[in-house]
Amino acid sequence: MATIRFANQDTSTTLSDKFEILSLNGTIATTGVHLHIAISDKQGKTIGGHLDDGCIIYTTTEIVIGTTEEYTFFRTSDQQTGYKELEIIPNLSLSPC
Repeated sequence: MATIRFANQDTSTTLSDKFEILSLNGTIATTGVHLHIAISDKQGKTIGGHLDDGCIIYTTTEIVIGTTEEYTFFRTSDQQTGYKELEIIPNLSLSPC
């Protein structure tokens, strides 16, 4: 099962078939998560959008998460769009090696 919010939509759609995850990318921060997913069905038809709560992995998936101490990732509200946008701030306290 996949729950995805498609481009320019206010609500998410739940798809109740079995899919293969082709890609998953975005950011995970203490102030918010923003992930995009591309999946394919049994005919190979591909669909993607914003990953939302309520997805169930049918068998297994392999997810690699990278971290950095050089930057801090925040989700801050953008006054113009109303969305929480990604803000990347260098951690200046880290001295170069």
